[in-house]
Amino acid sequence: MKRFEMFLIVSALAIGLSGCTKQGARRVTDPAPDPQPSISDIREARWITEDGEIREAAARAVKSPLMARALADGATDPRLGLLRAGIVGALGTMADGRSVRITILPYQYRDDLTHAVYFALLEANATTQVQSFELVRRRDPSLLEAGFQPINSGQNSLWIKEGAVYTRSPAGIVVRAPERFNWARFGVCFIPLADMLLRNVDDACHSMGNFPGCVTVGSGAAILGAALYCAIQAFKG
Repeated sequence: MKRFEMFLIVSALAIGLSGCTKQGARRVTDPAPDPQPSISDIREARWITEDGEIREAAARAVKSPLMARALADGATDPRLGLLRAGIVGALGTMADGRSVRITILPYQYRDDLTHAVYFALLEANATTQVQSFELVRRRDPSLLEAGFQPINSGQNSLWIKEGAVYTRSPAGIVVRAPERFNWARFGVCFIPLADMLLRNVDDACHSMGNFPGCVTVGSGAAILGAALYCAIQAFKG
């Protein structure tokens, strides 16, 4: 099963949805004992899938002052380009009534298809923030690529490096470095958690004879739930 391609469907680099340990991890490889998320915490949820709606979501995200600042800080390398086929959006409502919206913009290195930078616009009710992270897949980071941590102990050749978090304050945009805001990060929650769920779906479908649609439907629901859960958790701390 191409579990990583199922989410972003990025032509050369998928987002590498790899299985979270658990939310709240201070390090990717050393998770805190927070409870696992439950799909029951999400009352309504859907992917943004129509081409027009995806374009609108991306345009809306780019207009956000937080996203504009994040892109100015992290996407100016001329080798980076927006991978439009990999733009992802999701909408949901939690059981407690909170609404959540996610828009992820993937920037691919043109000269390195194993390396990409992602910018996630997270919106919960009236609160907004942007988080960035880098992924390296199918290889180990080089000596020049410091700061990457292995996902799931590196068993899937996936490495993540958390970027800054951008939030609003009365004085303007606040930028928090990873080491100052490492309790609740979207990337370190979502990337590992999604892979864990995908792996569970894959195993379950295999045990049931891989009936048509099992992996596709199950994986889509699992990743959607993980994304919305981690977005909400990212506002904690």
